[in-house]
Amino acid sequence: MTTHRPSDAALTGLMLDPHARHVPSWLYVQDSGPGLVTFVGSSRIPGTGDAHPLRYGSRRSHQLVVGEIIVRPHYAVGTDAVRGHGLGGLVTHGHDFRAFLERGEVLLDPYGRFPGVPTT
Repeated sequence: MTTHRPSDAALTGLMLDPHARHVPSWLYVQDSGPGLVTFVGSSRIPGTGDAHPLRYGSRRSHQLVVGEIIVRPHYAVGTDAVRGHGLGGLVTHGHDFRAFLERGEVLLDPYGRFPGVPTT
Protein backbone atom coordinates (compact mmCIF):
# COMPACT_ATOMS: atom_id res chain seq x y z
CA MET A 1 0.00 0.00 0.00
CA THR A 2 1.35 3.42 -0.94
CA THR A 3 1.52 5.99 1.81
CA HIS A 4 2.03 9.69 1.34
CA ARG A 5 2.91 10.32 4.97
CA PRO A 6 6.46 11.60 5.52
CA SER A 7 8.88 8.89 6.60
CA ASP A 8 11.04 9.26 9.71
CA ALA A 9 14.04 9.82 7.43
CA ALA A 10 12.20 12.57 5.55
CA LEU A 11 11.19 14.30 8.78
CA THR A 12 14.73 14.07 10.13
CA GLY A 13 16.01 15.53 6.86
CA LEU A 14 13.58 18.44 7.19
CA MET A 15 14.66 19.16 10.75
CA LEU A 16 18.32 19.19 9.74
CA ASP A 17 17.95 21.04 6.42
CA PRO A 18 18.83 24.73 6.93
CA HIS A 19 16.83 25.61 3.79
CA ALA A 20 13.56 23.93 4.89
CA ARG A 21 10.73 26.34 5.69
CA HIS A 22 7.58 25.94 7.77
CA VAL A 23 5.15 28.78 7.06
CA PRO A 24 1.41 29.34 7.38
CA SER A 25 -0.26 28.90 4.01
CA TRP A 26 -3.31 27.94 2.01
CA LEU A 27 -3.56 26.40 -1.42
CA TYR A 28 -6.08 25.31 -4.00
CA VAL A 29 -5.47 21.95 -5.61
CA GLN A 30 -7.00 21.30 -9.03
CA ASP A 31 -7.35 18.01 -10.90
CA SER A 32 -5.27 18.19 -14.08
CA GLY A 33 -5.54 14.65 -15.38
CA PRO A 34 -4.49 11.16 -14.38
CA GLY A 35 -1.96 11.39 -11.55
CA LEU A 36 -1.51 15.16 -11.97
CA VAL A 37 -2.72 18.11 -9.92
CA THR A 38 -1.84 21.78 -10.18
CA PHE A 39 -1.97 24.14 -7.25
CA VAL A 40 -1.78 27.79 -6.39
CA GLY A 41 -1.74 29.36 -2.96
CA SER A 42 -0.41 31.97 -0.61
CA SER A 43 1.51 32.44 2.61
CA ARG A 44 1.39 35.56 4.77
CA ILE A 45 3.65 36.39 7.69
CA PRO A 46 2.95 39.96 8.85
CA GLY A 47 5.99 42.12 9.43
CA THR A 48 8.36 40.17 7.17
CA GLY A 49 8.12 42.53 4.18
CA ASP A 50 10.68 41.47 1.56
CA ALA A 51 12.11 38.94 4.02
CA HIS A 52 9.34 36.29 3.78
CA PRO A 53 11.09 32.92 4.32
CA LEU A 54 9.87 31.49 0.99
CA ARG A 55 11.71 34.23 -0.92
CA TYR A 56 15.08 32.81 0.22
CA GLY A 57 16.61 36.27 0.50
CA SER A 58 15.75 37.30 -3.08
CA ARG A 59 14.39 40.75 -3.83
CA ARG A 60 13.24 39.68 -7.31
CA SER A 61 9.50 39.61 -8.01
CA HIS A 62 9.31 35.81 -8.41
CA GLN A 63 11.10 32.74 -7.09
CA LEU A 64 10.81 29.26 -8.59
CA VAL A 65 11.36 26.73 -5.81
CA VAL A 66 11.78 23.10 -6.85
CA GLY A 67 11.76 20.52 -4.07
CA GLU A 68 9.10 19.04 -1.83
CA ILE A 69 6.13 20.50 -0.05
CA ILE A 70 4.71 19.23 3.20
CA VAL A 71 1.12 20.16 3.94
CA ARG A 72 -0.28 19.94 7.46
CA PRO A 73 -3.95 20.69 6.86
CA HIS A 74 -5.93 22.54 9.47
CA TYR A 75 -9.01 21.67 7.38
CA ALA A 76 -9.83 20.78 3.78
CA VAL A 77 -12.97 21.45 1.73
CA GLY A 78 -13.82 19.72 -1.56
CA THR A 79 -15.99 21.88 -3.86
CA ASP A 80 -17.08 22.54 -7.42
CA ALA A 81 -18.02 26.16 -6.60
CA VAL A 82 -14.92 27.62 -8.26
CA ARG A 83 -14.92 25.35 -11.32
CA GLY A 84 -13.97 27.36 -14.41
CA HIS A 85 -12.10 30.13 -12.57
CA GLY A 86 -8.65 28.86 -13.62
CA LEU A 87 -5.66 28.82 -11.31
CA GLY A 88 -5.16 32.59 -11.33
CA GLY A 89 -8.84 33.17 -10.65
CA LEU A 90 -8.72 30.89 -7.64
CA VAL A 91 -6.35 33.25 -5.86
CA THR A 92 -8.55 36.30 -6.43
CA HIS A 93 -11.91 34.51 -5.96
CA GLY A 94 -11.75 34.50 -2.18
CA HIS A 95 -12.87 31.86 0.28
CA ASP A 96 -16.68 31.84 0.22
CA PHE A 97 -17.20 28.90 2.55
CA ARG A 98 -20.99 29.02 2.23
CA ALA A 99 -20.72 28.62 -1.55
CA PHE A 100 -18.02 25.99 -1.14
CA LEU A 101 -20.26 23.88 1.09
CA GLU A 102 -23.35 24.35 -1.08
CA ARG A 103 -21.39 22.63 -3.86
CA GLY A 104 -19.08 20.48 -1.75
CA GLU A 105 -18.21 19.22 1.71
CA VAL A 106 -15.67 19.40 4.51
CA LEU A 107 -13.15 16.65 3.72
CA LEU A 108 -11.31 16.80 7.02
CA ASP A 109 -11.10 18.97 10.09
CA PRO A 110 -8.69 17.07 12.35
CA TYR A 111 -8.15 19.92 14.84
CA GLY A 112 -11.63 21.48 14.84
CA ARG A 113 -10.42 24.64 13.07
CA PHE A 114 -12.98 24.91 10.27
CA PRO A 115 -14.49 28.36 10.82
CA GLY A 116 -18.08 27.18 10.43
CA VAL A 117 -20.64 28.87 8.27
CA PRO A 118 -23.67 30.66 9.68
CA THR A 119 -26.91 29.23 8.24
CA THR A 120 -28.88 32.47 8.49
